[in-house]
Amino acid sequence: MKMWYWREDYFRTLKDVGGEAAKSWAGYATFCSEYESGLRPQAFATLERFISALEREPFAERRQFVSWLMHATDGTEGAHMAVPHPLRWRIVEPTLVEWTAVEPESSEPHRWLGGYDHLRRAVELNPHDELATQKLIVLISSNVGTAHLPDHYVGDPHKDLAALGEADALLEAISDNDLRNRFKQMVEEERTLIIQYLRSRTQTGPPADQ
Repeated sequence: MKMWYWREDYFRTLKDVGGEAAKSWAGYATFCSEYESGLRPQAFATLERFISALEREPFAERRQFVSWLMHATDGTEGAHMAVPHPLRWRIVEPTLVEWTAVEPESSEPHRWLGGYDHLRRAVELNPHDELATQKLIVLISSNVGTAHLPDHYVGDPHKDLAALGEADALLEAISDNDLRNRFKQMVEEERTLIIQYLRSRTQTGPPADQ
């Protein structure tokens, strides 16, 4: 029985990714099919067999699978279902870390590992890695402390303005004009919120000590 009545987009990802995997990674494709059909215990038993076999494969085979999987699931709804914890913990993350050592000049493993340090390193290694650049801009913008405005600011607004300056510099690496403008607007919206907050503090003064 299909489970699409609940978060259909999540299960559509399983179906689509599993279909792509069928030619090269039959065990993983079977996991996706079983999970998408609502057979969760059976699916995870299948996944365990697939992981156990892949753990014994050479690095090149594991890298090929991880690279494909990260591309196939990036930005999709329900990616956490297609890359569940056992697969991420035992295959994806160890392979990506190994990849950074085996191919230290490659930006791709840093891109998928994520976080500021890895994304910054990906961009340093390959300024033309637009996906890493986009991820870094989003990360910087989402980490500024505007989420709880106008009630209060989280963190240091001056440091956040400097971080948004870094995001500005990254924008030029995005080749698509429409996409670059959307990212620019996102950065500008955060900057405007911070500037408005700083101006409001200047006008009202800091709160009195209790």
